[in-house]
Amino acid sequence: MFPVNQRDPETARGAKVTGDKEMLVISSPYPPLEKQKVRPFRQYFTDDGLITGSNDMGIDGSVTNQDFYISAHATDDRYITALSFIMGYGATAQPFQFADTTALTNGCRLFYRNSTGEYDIHEGLKSNQDMLRLTFNQIPTSWEVRGIGANNDYGYFVSFDLTKIGLPFGIKLDRGTTQRLTFRIRDDLSVALGGATDSFNCIAYGFDRFL
Repeated sequence: MFPVNQRDPETARGAKVTGDKEMLVISSPYPPLEKQKVRPFRQYFTDDGLITGSNDMGIDGSVTNQDFYISAHATDDRYITALSFIMGYGATAQPFQFADTTALTNGCRLFYRNSTGEYDIHEGLKSNQDMLRLTFNQIPTSWEVRGIGANNDYGYFVSFDLTKIGLPFGIKLDRGTTQRLTFRIRDDLSVALGGATDSFNCIAYGFDRFL
């Protein structure tokens, strides 16, 4: 086995190895002078995975499950790092309910599909408490707000940081595949939310990595 020297061809300066046999590197206070290879991504979960699809998730999925999802990009790797849910309903609710009615029977399934199969992030979101726990925070006494979807209606927001579940870059959807991040509705949410004037949708944030 021969020793290897790594040197900068312009300055002839060599890389340094520490006493712990680690390559010595530093964090630069400025970005490298290289072409940018990522761009921000933001899109609603929709019923066809496209930006033009419906994002109204307050629908009936009790007989036929309804999927809202984010699709992989045709040419770029897509990374989903955060989700932002908003839910609006008529009357005041409690965490153990779903919106202002009782807990759901089957719940909503949040999962992603990649080349090796399907993986649950949450197998059954049945109550407001299940939704609020996605934030990894304790439920505050002031979790409910007014004026969402209709004047004086109640509701709440949930921000879910996907990098906190052991994936440093969030959920990856490989380019040119049928991989997707899905929110599957398995109950009648139109009844749970209290009517057509109320709202339930989710925005995905992240970035697309291109070649």
